[in-house]
Amino acid sequence: MRTPVMLCNLLATALAFPQVEISGRILHPRVAGGQDMMPFTAIACFANLSGAGGEGSSFRTWETEPVGWYRIAGAPGTRTLLFSTPGRCMRPIVRTDVACAPGETLSLAVRPAFDFFNFAESAWDPKPATHYFQTFVARGTSVTQVGFRLVHDGIDGPGPGAQTLCVSVHEEAPGAPDAWPQVGPAMPVPGVDCGGPKNYLWAAGWNSGEVPLVPGRKYAVCIAAETPGGVFQAFWREDADTACECYRLGPSGVTGATGRDLWLAVATDGDGLRIPYNKRVQTEFQEFAGFRRTWAQTYIAQGRSLAGVILYAAVSGAQPPLGRQRACVRVRRGGPHGPVVGLEKIASGNGNWTGDASWGMFGAAYAPGEVPLVPGERYAIEFQSLEHRGTLHGYTNIKGQVSDDRPGFNPYRKAAPDSYAAGTAYANGIEAVECDLDMQIIEYEQAP
Repeated sequence: MRTPVMLCNLLATALAFPQVEISGRILHPRVAGGQDMMPFTAIACFANLSGAGGEGSSFRTWETEPVGWYRIAGAPGTRTLLFSTPGRCMRPIVRTDVACAPGETLSLAVRPAFDFFNFAESAWDPKPATHYFQTFVARGTSVTQVGFRLVHDGIDGPGPGAQTLCVSVHEEAPGAPDAWPQVGPAMPVPGVDCGGPKNYLWAAGWNSGEVPLVPGRKYAVCIAAETPGGVFQAFWREDADTACECYRLGPSGVTGATGRDLWLAVATDGDGLRIPYNKRVQTEFQEFAGFRRTWAQTYIAQGRSLAGVILYAAVSGAQPPLGRQRACVRVRRGGPHGPVVGLEKIASGNGNWTGDASWGMFGAAYAPGEVPLVPGERYAIEFQSLEHRGTLHGYTNIKGQVSDDRPGFNPYRKAAPDSYAAGTAYANGIEAVECDLDMQIIEYEQAP
């Protein structure tokens, strides 16, 4: 029970250090030079104060009015903000040195960057196609995300049927785009089910460097059904500029150049960030790795400083929801038994909660130089639950289940066929497991 003296102390602390607020929206024009903006919804925002420790904050951009809106509140200081939901077409965005004085309110607009984009949805291909090739001119050095939206999945529209589509990148060569050589691996997009009210956004991802590009050269993104002969229909818009246009193949309709641009987004390296460990298959929340207090994942660094980490996870139904749980994040050089490198951070949870189940993500953001890295060296990212009996005891969910007082969490495995050949997961931080954790690692390309 809090005494009047304790309450007075709390009030005095609040008055001495009034909280700050950072808010804004994630928006991008639907077409180049247009005023109509597309909001990016369900994007996680993780914010951490500079320095060691310190509890992180999190938010997920709204899907209701104001669409694409986020809000971070907390103690005054300088923060790093990370905006990303792995498996989406939007490349991670990191904002550093976001400083707020006590009581300050800061409006911070966020805009994604793309080598190619068209988000118009007023027109679509009237006939089903087997392949779409959208050409674009590279700005970055490798593709890390591709997103697309369909008007019909080619199976049964809004019904339960689905098919797997494959996304690949091809470099310009003599002949039509369907004859251009492929660059890097193709990536599957399982369970594509859309049409009518199911206006979903689909995506594929790659690790930095997997699909290398030469800035200034022309490429094409190909979307095709995994099963030969499979068809689907895409949104597109008329565009008189033939420098980049959609080339189409199909059993009906136009075969060849269409004078249109596909609903498509292509995001690449070139913004000062690297993504050495990405979510490559869009499917979320599939198979659990197992309930433990500590989990780690090894990987090979590409950058010179850690910028952010996001881990898909769930907590027990007899525990407080993920949004009320925290994990300490450590980086170990050489592997899970190696020495800690740089500063430890506290990752905040962000996710869904039904009253008796909670799943989502843990995430943390780092300022440049807080965790120095050496490109080509192996590291382990370690997550350890900070919960204990004092934070878990007595919790009861809506089904009347009482907490078992066991700290820990259940990370998700990468969704098949995604994998990371150069690393593996470690249960309890030390026991190798034949799987990779479903997560995203973001690095600063250069040292600060």
